Amino acid sequence: MKIVIIGAGIAGVVTLKYALNAGHECDVFEQTGELGGTWVYSDQTDMDEFGFPSHRTMYKGLITNVPKEMMEFLNFRHSSDINESYITQPLVLKYLRDFADKFDLEKHIQYYKRVTKVAPVGTQWSLTVLDLKTKVETSLRYDAVFVCNGHFFHPHIPNIEGQDIFKGSQLHSRDYRTPEKFKNKRVLIIGGSYSGSDIASHILSSARSVRLVYISHPKPLLINVENAILKPGVKELNEGGAVFIDGSKEDFDIIMYCTGYKHFYPFLTKECGITVEDSCVQYLYKHVINIERPTLFFIGIPTLVGAYINSDLQARFAVAFLDGKFNLPPKDVMLKEIQDHFKDLEHKNLPLRYFHNIGLELRAYMSDLCQISGIEPFPEVKIRIHEHVINTLVTCKRNTKYVIIDEEQFVEV
Repeated sequence: MKIVIIGAGIAGVVTLKYALNAGHECDVFEQTGELGGTWVYSDQTDMDEFGFPSHRTMYKGLITNVPKEMMEFLNFRHSSDINESYITQPLVLKYLRDFADKFDLEKHIQYYKRVTKVAPVGTQWSLTVLDLKTKVETSLRYDAVFVCNGHFFHPHIPNIEGQDIFKGSQLHSRDYRTPEKFKNKRVLIIGGSYSGSDIASHILSSARSVRLVYISHPKPLLINVENAILKPGVKELNEGGAVFIDGSKEDFDIIMYCTGYKHFYPFLTKECGITVEDSCVQYLYKHVINIERPTLFFIGIPTLVGAYINSDLQARFAVAFLDGKFNLPPKDVMLKEIQDHFKDLEHKNLPLRYFHNIGLELRAYMSDLCQISGIEPFPEVKIRIHEHVINTLVTCKRNTKYVIIDEEQFVEV
């Protein structure tokens, strides 16, 4: 079968490995000049050299917010020379490159190729691909499409009254790189989750003041952000700063939105049968297979799950389906499962954007995929580490080290 993979980040490279193992002919189109996706650092922000929105979001000094023991594909470990569990961006990128080298994947990746259109044609797919260097567009046909373009590049910025009159600088965390530009500045960070808390800790020593606004959480996920004063939601902005919902006011020089990203698939035509509403991609069987056209796959959508474990499982699940290892349930059964999930969110008073949050359901999700498709599960110890990390998000410290004892046990040191 002739397969195309869009994107050469975590999801793209692991999908390529398993598709090749199954004997499929594979092309990977990557719009930048190297593999690694969001883990590639670049000073470039906003637009890339070709005038398209940059996919680079990495900032200097980042330390992973999950341990490396959760950032591994099946049966491919990080170097034993790395003692820490929470590691730097260059080490994560090296792991991905080592993985690609080990399985000779890079020869299948075409760089500076931007997919501009994906459309169904009978039982196949038509792709329009733009060569960013030559500006030449090519039309190609494939039997299956794997969308692996990630979801950390199209920023979500909430609408706040007064944004248009604030005279200071406004930016999204996507465009943060180093703390220098925040020196002696009064900074308001909107969003107290991973990036908001982490960036706050990076700029505290140089900024004049830092205020951190939480949105979904009553306090930041990473609470060791000393000297950053927490504020409730922003009611409105004015020329000089912000008015908070508790009535307090404060002036700021810079406002940074650490408010996450949107799933964005501008290349998919409406005939593909995919819609996105409040970060919920509809309708996918097991968060992977397009119910309307089941040779269109999405790898890596779920959150709070560990990108490596999730992408690895989903890639093997999708390839197993292509290889005829299992059949899909009737369409009405798949849709009912999704509708039941919607009802569960409503019952828990959670918005639609939580649809793809796996979190502590990883064990059940993995079991589901493995039982349906017959793929190999991850060792029990990986799931236990994942559950421990999720349960200790607020109190976790980056100097914690996890030592795997065997297939089931680990110790924390």
